[in-house]
Amino acid sequence: MAKRCQGLNSKCFLITYLMIVGFLLVLWLNRLSLMQEEHRQIPVEMQDYLESPPRLLPPFSLRSFGVQALTNEWFADKWSFVYFSHGHCLPSCKSSLSKIKNLQASFANNDLQFLIVGIDSEHETAENLADFLKFQQLDFANSVTASSQKIDSLASTFRALFLQTDYADGSYKIEQEHHIFVVDPKGRVYATFRPSYTDSSIESAFIKLRHFYARTE
Repeated sequence: MAKRCQGLNSKCFLITYLMIVGFLLVLWLNRLSLMQEEHRQIPVEMQDYLESPPRLLPPFSLRSFGVQALTNEWFADKWSFVYFSHGHCLPSCKSSLSKIKNLQASFANNDLQFLIVGIDSEHETAENLADFLKFQQLDFANSVTASSQKIDSLASTFRALFLQTDYADGSYKIEQEHHIFVVDPKGRVYATFRPSYTDSSIESAFIKLRHFYARTE
């Protein structure tokens, strides 16, 4: 006859406890895997920009000009356009900044917001970036920065690529992709617009993805 575990410090109790914890961990991992699977049928015309499945942003806290900190809660219940850049990006970023300005004019409403994430963490503050955006008539967009580790982590989730090259004379150069990202009201990277996009193509795609979101979420 099998013996019952004797006391909380017994070897039998420890083994049983570890088995239960292991079982619960397997269930949690399986549930997480299912949550990340794509259950939507993505229309062919949306497959170039819609993320499948959407990627949930990790917890973060970034320095923002005008407010103490910007966290995940900023994305809640609103659609957001996000662009990774820096205050010395001209002329390569001129087209993208122009697209963002035109998007704000086309979709000016309370449930749409814009975020510029500074990637020059070593040399640029959120205030510096805000001054640059104001000069480019983009003062409606929020500007944030953080340590290079935090920015790299966030960029990894967005899949925003950039590279800084340092030179012997102390100068440096930042090269970046010019993708414009869309974050949905649940705080997920929902779409990515890649060059060569146009004002009309982004506007049309954004209207389609919002209708698709309403049908599938």
